[in-house]
Amino acid sequence: MNLRQLSHLIALADAGRFVAAAERVHLSQAAFSRSIQALEAHWGLRLVERGPQGAVLTPAGRTLVERARRLVFDADCLERDAALLRGGLLGELVFGAGPVPAATLVPALLAELRRQAPGVVARVRYGNVDSLLAQLQDEAIEFFIGDPRMLSDTRGLEVVPVARIHGGVYARAGHPLLGAARATPADLARYGLGLVSISPQLQAYVAQGLGFASPAELPVVVECDDLVTLARLAADGDLLAALPRGLPIIESLGLQPLRGMKTLGELFVDAHAFWLRGRTLAPAAQTAIGLFQTVAGSAG
Repeated sequence: MNLRQLSHLIALADAGRFVAAAERVHLSQAAFSRSIQALEAHWGLRLVERGPQGAVLTPAGRTLVERARRLVFDADCLERDAALLRGGLLGELVFGAGPVPAATLVPALLAELRRQAPGVVARVRYGNVDSLLAQLQDEAIEFFIGDPRMLSDTRGLEVVPVARIHGGVYARAGHPLLGAARATPADLARYGLGLVSISPQLQAYVAQGLGFASPAELPVVVECDDLVTLARLAADGDLLAALPRGLPIIESLGLQPLRGMKTLGELFVDAHAFWLRGRTLAPAAQTAIGLFQTVAGSAG
């Protein structure tokens, strides 16, 4: 017995005649008859009676054809699910994202994933790069999105670029520095800076970008991985917040970028996808990384 023979029995039950059923499954009548006879021999049961009205299922045939329908249907579903899994359109996806990609890329990624692969169940873990790397090594997540400058060693990881997310320093509407022709490092030191947790390497990069001689001079008074909290702190006082451009809450709170500082417009997060070297990504993860690149490109 095989699924092909079961599909022949179903075709005979539906068509009611051997000739019509054989045509439906693209077999000669002789080959089709042999297939039905093989089923009868396998089960030791008479499944069909031939009569003036055509082929009539016996009571045993009626019972078994309903079971056969379920088996063939389940087999078809299994093949479909396997095809969807191969295409990354079905399954479970567990990934992580650092604070900036989480706020800027993940919402658009999840929306696009729902449109293109509604059969994928996505589970997102947020955190700093150190916590995400630990989860990756424990295989609690399949990949994460972060900045390679936050990692001291990437030799055990596969790394693929996703997006460059530019940022700036923002202040509330009416902040004293917004009226200045040029904001200076001393101005930042006067009001204080809020930003996400970053590595010493990135601290040096940010300090240089803001015009400070060394990372030790960077006037960080609030370090928080929740960008919404940083934005609200800037909106409610004189704190200056380092935020990615295009973050929706920037516009909703009326925050304005400071201008005129040394290389300020060159600050960015270099978002990459990381996963364990030598590990084959599930198709859903491959789909997600491709969609990350797509939504990042659409956002510019």
